Amino acid sequence: MDPNIIPPLFTCETHPETVVSALEPLLFAVYEAFEVVPPEVEHLIEREGIERTPAIFNHLVRCKAKVRLRAFDCQDEDNEASSLQIEQVMLDGLALEYRGLRFRILKGAVLPTAQSSQRQLFYQQELPLWSPDMPAPALRSLVILWDTDSTWQFSHLYLVAPKGGDARTAEAFWQVEIRHPAESIAPPPSGPTGPDRGDLDNVRPRSAPLVIGKKE
Repeated sequence: MDPNIIPPLFTCETHPETVVSALEPLLFAVYEAFEVVPPEVEHLIEREGIERTPAIFNHLVRCKAKVRLRAFDCQDEDNEASSLQIEQVMLDGLALEYRGLRFRILKGAVLPTAQSSQRQLFYQQELPLWSPDMPAPALRSLVILWDTDSTWQFSHLYLVAPKGGDARTAEAFWQVEIRHPAESIAPPPSGPTGPDRGDLDNVRPRSAPLVIGKKE
């Protein structure tokens, strides 16, 4: 193996709780940002008399969450520099890089369909020449979903490993809900297991990937 090539941190068959545990500092920072920001946006809308629409509310939440995440100081254990990078995205979208992984932070409780070619490429983890008889492809992209309840308050945060999608569908290897930082996260299983073994609360198994939308 070329010594200059850094091996992937995870593959698409890595147990989701193992991924969550390794990304805990970032996920907790994202959770805290989206827990605090919606009430701040509510206060801003009321104070300034801004028309409240889903588009305006979500836009303001993204803007304020980005400010909070920029202040997030996550030091990599092997690097003195911060390992979190925030990309510039149109319409104040949230795109991050952390520990060699790419993240998109999107609104909703399920993986949105891939309406653009850029999102389709982001969802696709497997190389074009990959086949089932080859080793599991590296996990390169993850989606963090945030959602609100009927009163516009933050309600859930999910981590999703996308598998693919198009303008009508979206498919995931797994989806797991991120608990409140005050709650402990169960350690990963000690034995060789995968997303389609055992009873995993809030995890969509690898053998039955999440599909959003209808196929013709």
